[in-house]
Amino acid sequence: MKNRLVFLFVVAVMVMSLGIRFAVAETTISQVKGAVEPFLNQYCVGCHNAQEQSGQRRFDQLDWQIETNDAAQRWQDVLDQLTSGDMPPPGEVKPADQELAIVLDSLTKVMIDARRRLTDRGGEITLRRLNQREYSNTIRHLFGFDVPLGNIPEDGEINTFDTVGAEQLYTSAHFERYLELGKQIASESFQHSLSPPQRPKAERYQPEERVTAKMREKLADLDRKMVLRQQGATWQEMGFKDEGEMQIIFRQWDARAEKPRLYLQYPHTDTGVYICDVAKWVSTARHVDLRGEYVIRVRGGIQGQPNPLRRIIRVTGPESILGTMELAGTPEKPEVVEMRVQSPLGQKHLSVRIRENMPDHTINNMHGYLNQLEGSADRVDPRAAVWIDWIEIDGPYYPEQRSVWETILFPNSETSRSSPYLEDERKVRELLEKFVYEAFRRNRPSVSFIGSLHQMYLDHLQDGLSQRDALVEVMGLVLASPGFLFLHEPLDTEIDGSLLKNREFANRLSYFLWSSPPDEQLYEADLADPVELATHVDRMLDDPKLKRFRDGFVSQWAEFDRYDAISVDNRKHFTFNEGVMQDAKKEVIEFFGQLMKENLSASFLIDSDFLMLNPAMAKHYGIHVNNPMTDEFQKVSLPPDSPRGGLMTQAAFLTMGSNGERSSPVIRGALVMEKLLHDKPAPPPPNVPELGVATNQPLTNREMVELHQAQVVCRSCHGKMDVIGFGLENFDSVGRWRDSELVGKRRVSISPEGRLSNGMGFQTVQDLKAVLLTQQEQVARELVVSILTYALGRTIEFSDANEVDRILENVQSEGYGVRSIIREVALSTLLRRRG
Repeated sequence: MKNRLVFLFVVAVMVMSLGIRFAVAETTISQVKGAVEPFLNQYCVGCHNAQEQSGQRRFDQLDWQIETNDAAQRWQDVLDQLTSGDMPPPGEVKPADQELAIVLDSLTKVMIDARRRLTDRGGEITLRRLNQREYSNTIRHLFGFDVPLGNIPEDGEINTFDTVGAEQLYTSAHFERYLELGKQIASESFQHSLSPPQRPKAERYQPEERVTAKMREKLADLDRKMVLRQQGATWQEMGFKDEGEMQIIFRQWDARAEKPRLYLQYPHTDTGVYICDVAKWVSTARHVDLRGEYVIRVRGGIQGQPNPLRRIIRVTGPESILGTMELAGTPEKPEVVEMRVQSPLGQKHLSVRIRENMPDHTINNMHGYLNQLEGSADRVDPRAAVWIDWIEIDGPYYPEQRSVWETILFPNSETSRSSPYLEDERKVRELLEKFVYEAFRRNRPSVSFIGSLHQMYLDHLQDGLSQRDALVEVMGLVLASPGFLFLHEPLDTEIDGSLLKNREFANRLSYFLWSSPPDEQLYEADLADPVELATHVDRMLDDPKLKRFRDGFVSQWAEFDRYDAISVDNRKHFTFNEGVMQDAKKEVIEFFGQLMKENLSASFLIDSDFLMLNPAMAKHYGIHVNNPMTDEFQKVSLPPDSPRGGLMTQAAFLTMGSNGERSSPVIRGALVMEKLLHDKPAPPPPNVPELGVATNQPLTNREMVELHQAQVVCRSCHGKMDVIGFGLENFDSVGRWRDSELVGKRRVSISPEGRLSNGMGFQTVQDLKAVLLTQQEQVARELVVSILTYALGRTIEFSDANEVDRILENVQSEGYGVRSIIREVALSTLLRRRG
């Protein structure tokens, strides 16, 4: 009941904090109706009417007033289609140039006026809460450790970005979960913040000491039982628990005894372990400090000359794949590879498992997997691959700066086992005030609020709780309150209501670029000074925390949730295993990060002369990487004639453009239009037949799509996007190159050629990229709009177009550099405004 009352208080605060609304100005296009309506009736209504609504647009019923951003955007779409020449579509009657010019001029003037009027209204930024990523990063800022995203209440069904407040949910169930999680975090914070930092140490595990010894022990026991069986002993005398167990053991004698016997005859089994069918993995674990980072090192090598894919090992933690690494040494000359990991909340031990990077379903059938990978399994020894000498976990390594909570507990001294604030009960109220001030992102709490928290603490003491447990209860409530969970931007009537105050702007800027609270320098900066603001934006763009923007923005802009939902048949695509699937997403993130780092043009998303690869992805593409001694992605140059380069030929992007079994020109074309050309296709009209239902004959992808295009209702949209997808058909459903595809029982050569709606044709994927590169401004516009949406926490509206154009104009001279785009968004007037 108490929690319910607190939740009602939370809702009341939220309601009082909702965004500002403005009066709506009206714009009309009735003055140009005489010129525009006859044009639309002659050239557009035939395909956009009550019976046929191509692109889900009707022009037989129009509202000739523009009162909202949505209405203005519909007319802007009409103007854009006419200006680009996409409408009327090929095969339809085209208007004369002079006739078209009159309509374009009329509509352009009206839209300029509408944009000016609606800009005065401003976009409305909905009050929003911290998403899962921001919550985790904020806890790290406060306490110095991570919270697994799965422990944090879900963000809800997000259609754009998890920063968009209008798409976030908050219910009483959320509050209950936040409260319990807050208490857990507070409890952990005392356990770790009241302990001096540990000295780093390396704990090494020698797997053969357990694996080989255990194998010899089991083999000796089996051989003893076999001798007794040959002497006529009963199952009881042999030491089985029942007769059924005895029958199973002897029926599986080869797998249980002869394979281990063969294994033990191999060299180096006394100094390491071969990852194989009788020793499927090696593992180790150690106690960890939540605040620290750990280095996992693996020393080993590759036996023989196996398929290059078998050089990749997978490192798995308690709940997920940590990454992949390539072994380059041999058992005679082993080498060391390493990766860094952070231990999250609730994880007292870091457990690590090393195995060969193969599909999970093959681990108990290595012969079958190797038969697919290397040919005849009779000629392949499943032990002739990964050999592990030792595994080492080294750490903890702490960040240079202590957490905010530690600096509060120990303001003028090093971290120890006792804080001056906890030794004197009279200082607890001051401790709570300092904590709330930082938890609420430097928003000074009221005296009455702190008084209520302190009284709650005293009540818990009265009820018999210890000092620490009483503080945990109060801190948990603070971490579930609106001041912590919501990015609150209240209106201050004493200043210009359209602008954020310095602290609020610092928070918005920091959560945009770092997904976490500001640092001391940003809080203290005069962000109203353009020069000082620019200096701090540049500093933030150089900070390692910018990776949080990279990871959060790209994973959603590239729609990794769609990628994760695709079920790839890894019995067919057996090299596209779980480790490669994870690395394919990292490739996209690392590639975008490199564009940011070097301020490379947004057009590199279409084509580039390099990729960012780690050993696993390089093997997937068949590309050589110079330095295999790390799991890190590195910049790999491509030859001039390479079909690779850019986002659109990366495995994750191409896999999203498939159904997991076959590539889809339709989906790939739509993805290129939406993500690279800022031209999202309209959703299909209802009751459109599925691709390929017109025939039950096996067809190529091109044949199926062209048959689909023959239907009038599908032609206008598909004619534009499918041809782009045809240009990517040389890549299979998991992004590997192919020259032909298997259709039924016949092998058919791939035909990637096509011609876009603007008349530009191509013969190869390289040609397609060259054609698309003529639309660099559209690629940049897509990035600007998407990054603004992410930064503002709302969708970009028609009235924002002037600012979008200004940003594009500012970055054009720098070739639409990705870092420049992010910088201009951070400096834009939209980011400083309340709404």
